[in-house]
Amino acid sequence: MGTSIQKTTLSVSINEQVSVNGVQYGNNISKVFEGNGKVDQRVMAINSVALTPVFSYQDALPDEKGSGVKSEFTYFRITNTDTSVGITLQLYVSATKSGFFHLAAGCSFVLMSNDMDFLCEGDAFTLADLVRVEAKTDGAPTVESYIEYIAVFKGGVEPAE
Repeated sequence: MGTSIQKTTLSVSINEQVSVNGVQYGNNISKVFEGNGKVDQRVMAINSVALTPVFSYQDALPDEKGSGVKSEFTYFRITNTDTSVGITLQLYVSATKSGFFHLAAGCSFVLMSNDMDFLCEGDAFTLADLVRVEAKTDGAPTVESYIEYIAVFKGGVEPAE
C-alpha cells in the first residue's frame, strides 16, 4: 500500500532588527500558508556565460526538479549564496517577454504570492503570468556562483483524525 502525502502548513517569518543611536527599530512579520504537499529545494551553480534555467511553471506536469504547477503555487525564494558577486534573474511571462531583477550578493528574492505586478517591456504583468525563471552571474566571463532556492506548492491529502 502506498503512502499518502498529508497537507501541511508553511510558516514564513521575516525578522528585522536595527539599532540607531540606541533606538530599536524593526518588526517580525509572519505569514502562514495552508494545504501544502510539494516542495522543491536545491542548490545550483549559476555562471556568467549563459542564462541558467532555475524554475518553470506550467499548467500541468509530471513531478520533476525545477518545475511546478501554476495553480498550486504557494511560495518561492531564491537566495544568492555568493558573498561578493550579484546575479541577474530573468522572469519570463511568455516565451518572448521577460523582466529582469538584480539580486545582490547574499540577498534573497521572495514571492509570497503570485498576485504581484511588475513592468515587463513597458507592460504591467502579474506574476501569475510567470512561466520561467533563469539566472546569470554578474561579472567576468568565467565567474560561477551558487543559488539556493525553495518552491512550495499545494498538494497532499487531509490528515487523518
